[in-house]
Parts: sequence; structure tokens; C-alpha cells
Amino acid sequence: MWSRDRAALFWTFFLPLVIMVIFGLLNFGELGKVDLGIVDQAQNEASARFITEAEAIDALRVNSGNEADERAALSEGQRDLVVILPENFGPATGEQGATWEPVTIQALYHGGRPGESQVGLSIVQAGIDDMNFAISGADRLVTLQSQAVEARNLGYIDFLMPGVIGMAIMQLGLFSVAFSFVTMKREGVLRRLLATPLNPNTLLIAQVITRLIVVVLQTVILAAVAVLLFGAEFAGNFFAVLLAAGLGGAVFLALGFAVSGWARTEQQAAPLANIVSLPMMFLSGVFFSREVLPQILQRITDFLPLTYLVEAIRGITVQGDTIWMQWPNLLGLTVWLVVAFVIANRTFRWE
Repeated sequence: MWSRDRAALFWTFFLPLVIMVIFGLLNFGELGKVDLGIVDQAQNEASARFITEAEAIDALRVNSGNEADERAALSEGQRDLVVILPENFGPATGEQGATWEPVTIQALYHGGRPGESQVGLSIVQAGIDDMNFAISGADRLVTLQSQAVEARNLGYIDFLMPGVIGMAIMQLGLFSVAFSFVTMKREGVLRRLLATPLNPNTLLIAQVITRLIVVVLQTVILAAVAVLLFGAEFAGNFFAVLLAAGLGGAVFLALGFAVSGWARTEQQAAPLANIVSLPMMFLSGVFFSREVLPQILQRITDFLPLTYLVEAIRGITVQGDTIWMQWPNLLGLTVWLVVAFVIANRTFRWE
């Protein structure tokens, strides 16, 4: 039944593919901020002021941590620049009061991102120049020593690929089930099928299995396009991605059955499915990072099913996590599967 619906075939595969190609070509990641990591070994008032001033600069996205974590983040492509403030950063108290001693700040920058790295180094150098002028006038007591580091060159496509895969799975589960079953109910197809020897459970299981197979095909096609056409990196195990995609597909299929059970016509199903899908499409980190959202909205979107699915796939493909390392996201999807199944079981009707 599904394979005969050419419109469903077209939109299931064509629309996510077009979105992947368009956003991959536009490469919105080039317009982002410089990811700056700061290692504060001094832990004093001067280093705290340095971090505060860096956080106030719009062009920088500042992260603070220990040296091992920040170096690892740089090597994984999650930082453009890492600045290490040494223990002797700041004024020392002596016989003549608080005076600055010569100090060198080490800056490690991503060797594969010359644009972002040079912007970050220029901003840091300008801040150091202002600091030198304030504390000593003409003397350069604080100097910056930069060093290139070989690191993974993650781009926007690496962020985009898991988001589009998750979005495609959501659209398939919600819209294909909701519209097809509402149409079959309205036209009396399900009533006629109940009069045949076909077991109703067989029909439902066949519908679910068919769409889960399509979920796997969608994931393979979108990942192949991202890797082969746009050079996306795939750090983790692809079968782990398929497992997460299958669990996410089951969640959204259950939500689709819930929508089709409540709606009596396509006109009712369309707005309800959009009410469920549109907020998640724009708030669950599909196209842009959720870090740009207000804090309260970030907390709310932490518990959306699409957020769990996208974060799980992104953790595997970008960070190289194993499937077991993504157990919090898989647990969230499992809880949503139970909730969606209960709702679908209560709302779904054959008539």
C-alpha cells in the first residue's frame, strides 16, 4: 500500500534530501562565532576579569575548563582557539606593592580553520594590548605565544546531518501515518479490510515494519549524501546510528497513530501534526544549536523527543560515542515511546 503511493515516496525521500543539499551549500556554520576555550590556571581577580571581558565580546563563544578537557575539545574540532592563562598571570604582591611580572599566555589554535583562528587571535591580542597599556604603559609585560594544533575540521554539515536525519524520521512517523490512516478511515478502507480474513494486528505490524525500513533507508541516503557530497565526518559506528534512528522512528510512528486516532479528517490531522512537529523542528537543534535559545527554553527543549533523537545521533557521528554512552538520550526516547504508545492505544479507532 505504501509503495503504491508515489506522492508519499517522493516527499519521504526528496524533501529531506533537498533540505540537506540547500543547507549544506549555504554552509551557515561559516557565519558563527569563534569558539574560544580558556584555561584559568591563575584563579585570581585578574584572570576572572580576563574571562569576563572575553564573554562580553559578541564574536566569541567562551568556554572555561581544565587544560586536558580544552585540549581534547580543540583536537575534536569543538574549539577554534584555546587560551591558557598561567599561574603567574596577574599582579604579584611584593615590597613595592602589587606589580606585574612578565608573563606569557599560550594560545593553541585550530590549524584547519585559519579564518576563525585568526579572528580569535586578533581579538585576544587586542585585549592583551589594552591590558599592557593599562598596567605598564609602553612595556609589554603580557605577551601572546600562539601555536597551531592539528585537529578535526568539523563544519556545519557535521552538525546539520544528524538534525536532518532526525527531522526526516519525525516527518515520516507523524505525517505519513496520520494522513494515510485518516484517509483510509474516511474512505472506509479500514472497515472493508476488517471484513476480510486479514488480521488487524497484521495490518498494523506491516505498516510499522514498512516505515521502519524506510527510516533505515532515509538514514543511509542522507548520511551518504552528507559524507560523499559535502565531506561530513562520521566518527562513530553507523549501526549505532541506525539503532537510535529505529528507536526514534518507533516513537514518532506511535505519535502518528495517536494523531490519526484523534483526527477524523485530513483537515484536522494537518494542523495537529504541525503543532507537534514545527516547534521541535526549530527548537530541538536541527538546523542551529540550542545554545542560542533562552535558558528556560533550553530546559524545556531538553525533554522533547526530537531533541533526544538528534542529540543521540549527533553524539555518535560527531563525538564518536558508543551507543551505550548515549543511554540518557535512548532512555528519554524509550519513555516517550511508552507515553506515545499509551496515547495511541487510547485514541486509535478503526472507524
